[in-house]
Amino acid sequence: MLTSLRPRQVLVLFFALAYAISWASFQILHGPSVFTLGPLLAAFLLVAVTGGGTGLRMLAGRMLRWRIRPIRMAAAFLVPVAIGLATVAVTIAVGGRLATPDTLGPWYRPLQLFGMLLITGDTLFEETGWRGFALPAFPARRSRLTNSLMLGVLLAGWHLPIALSESAALVPYLVATITSAVVTNFVYHHGRESGLTAWIYHTSANTAGQFFLPAFSEPDRETYFWALAGVNVVAAVAIVLATGREFGLPKRIATID
Repeated sequence: MLTSLRPRQVLVLFFALAYAISWASFQILHGPSVFTLGPLLAAFLLVAVTGGGTGLRMLAGRMLRWRIRPIRMAAAFLVPVAIGLATVAVTIAVGGRLATPDTLGPWYRPLQLFGMLLITGDTLFEETGWRGFALPAFPARRSRLTNSLMLGVLLAGWHLPIALSESAALVPYLVATITSAVVTNFVYHHGRESGLTAWIYHTSANTAGQFFLPAFSEPDRETYFWALAGVNVVAAVAIVLATGREFGLPKRIATID
């Protein structure tokens, strides 16, 4: 029965499953310990049912596509670092106080965090669903910007159980999630639509957040999230103004769905 579904129906079913699995796990386990398995399991289930072994190989190939220009891969790693540094600068500029260097740890701690986040697999689990499975199935008749914003809204909704645990920073957290999707997708599309670039970008962004956020006291953390949202908004707007709604790439050929 599932094999007869139209692409749009498969996409709706994917997000329904991803939300259901993640939100249910959050309630049952009282936290996000396996939250990121939602998009991964939803993608694997639907690919296995609708595409079989061939579909699974295509998904793996999209996630592990590594023949990318070095500058594109460098962007996937360094753009989130630049956004993280800009966020810290804005937070301090509006009155936030950075802790002593001892709080940040040794200079190599970000590399340790990056390696740990790669190993735990959370960002890989998410990106396998979001950009390995879902984004390529978004309608080509819509611009890359529109699809990016739609994906961002869906990601913001998916993050709600986690965002509500930081209720004071709920709005900037969700704004940052939506606009970060635009920046991530810009890097992803220019990296031959490789899930690997999105995985590296996401991991680098999470590394910056886990490294810098604890360096601020509790009252300044809401300011940090507002700064993060603002920096991502500026980055997204700059991308659109500089490259247009298609991110400076040829428009995709629309297919009947």
